Amino acid sequence: MHVDRSGERAVRRCAVGSPQREGPEDRALPVLPAELDQFSFAGYVETARGNAEVWRRVVAGRAGELGGARGEALATRHDLLLARDADRIVPLSYTVSVNSSVLGPDCDGYHHEYFEVTEQQHMPSIFNLDLDEACNQVEYVNASVPDHMARLEPLREFILPRRDPRYDTKLQEFVTEHERSYVDNTEEAVRKNIIMQSHRFVSSGNREGATVALGVNFLCDRLDGELDELRGVQPAAEMRKAERFPHSRRQLAAAEDALPKQFDWRPRGAVSPVRYQGSCASCWAFAVAGSVEGALFVRTRRLVPLSEKCLVDCAHSHGANGCKGTWPSRAYDYIQDRGLPALDEYTPYEPKVDQCAKVSPVTRISGHVNVTQNSVPALKIAIRRHAPAVVIVDAKAKSFIMHKKGVLYDDRCGKTRKQLNHAVLAVGWGERRGEPHFILKNSWSSKWGEGGYIRVQARANTCGVLTMPSYPRLEGEDVLRDLPPAQPDDSNTIRRNRDSQYQDL
Repeated sequence: MHVDRSGERAVRRCAVGSPQREGPEDRALPVLPAELDQFSFAGYVETARGNAEVWRRVVAGRAGELGGARGEALATRHDLLLARDADRIVPLSYTVSVNSSVLGPDCDGYHHEYFEVTEQQHMPSIFNLDLDEACNQVEYVNASVPDHMARLEPLREFILPRRDPRYDTKLQEFVTEHERSYVDNTEEAVRKNIIMQSHRFVSSGNREGATVALGVNFLCDRLDGELDELRGVQPAAEMRKAERFPHSRRQLAAAEDALPKQFDWRPRGAVSPVRYQGSCASCWAFAVAGSVEGALFVRTRRLVPLSEKCLVDCAHSHGANGCKGTWPSRAYDYIQDRGLPALDEYTPYEPKVDQCAKVSPVTRISGHVNVTQNSVPALKIAIRRHAPAVVIVDAKAKSFIMHKKGVLYDDRCGKTRKQLNHAVLAVGWGERRGEPHFILKNSWSSKWGEGGYIRVQARANTCGVLTMPSYPRLEGEDVLRDLPPAQPDDSNTIRRNRDSQYQDL
């Protein structure tokens, strides 16, 4: 059974396997085996729990065998530590270490620790589950299929004598779906190992029944260094001082109750489609360009996608670093002085720095504002009254990288300024079971997350969403060109609601 809390309500999903004949591997650890005929005695070790026997099993194969990639030979060592209590065998720990001819020693491994071992007699009725009462959804699966077996017994793969055969299929599925072509057997072995670890993380995370659901996506075969190319914020001092947020904390506290439980600029026409930054640490340019797009919409009720490529190519004059880490204020400063052209009038985006092209800008800005830190109502008001806001987050957590749906809450994400590394765009907020969350637009393509978006829990400052928010200040005189006619929307209603709701701020 798995409890899925990533939707509006908790759903208990049950999988029922087809009957099958039990084999030796089905009776193996982490349940204590009935006998140790597949293990050899390897001596004694002293542990914190006393003297223990070591029983060992080594399984080695040739290249491509036992779940190895092409050209990769694996050798797996299983160490069982046990004690004897009268006539009873008591397991203490079970450790598996995997050596690879390509990746080297201990390229994979896992450790089971037994804290308490008891013998119990269960009533047979414990195995007769009332599915209608216990489950909201029931799926019948074929236990002979490795993927289905992993759902029924998720720990089983960690005691198999070889790598779980389902990862052979997972590799091929990944290569086909994401059109990968690995240069040689060595790269294939590396990528297969990463894909395997990604699947394990996703499975273990989803078993927790959290408010977020994880999924394997196109990033799940990448090395940490390759993922760093997607995070492009480098903390730095502001060259031009930002303006203070124009609402005091007392005003924010008074206005919090008047804020709607949900607000989203996307259906109102203020947000352009999700784009992909590629192997260029240019998230700062995407986030700031998106925020100026929103501010221009708030001012004119016209959505004009703006060129992040112009910032990558040209903003070095204001301290930006192209495809390297840049603090977003450098992009604000450039737009304030030079303006920003339309997306379809500038050189099409490629993940590289080219020569700065001279294209007439659509708009500039009059400055940028740093939002009051660590304040949920401050960020809400900034988004609602002024524009979709730039927020800097820690995007190194695997739960962020492998986000699929739901609201992310993960205390492993950093929250301090030094830990922030990725710029995204806050386009709205919502509320789920009484807890508010912010809606963030990413620049990792629509194939990531919820169509390119992620929702993060608000009050806990998940991944630092409240630490360093900002937005551009765009006045009427900043609009430099006549814009195309407005599309039908509810702009007048939005403006009236906004002005009446916040007239005291």
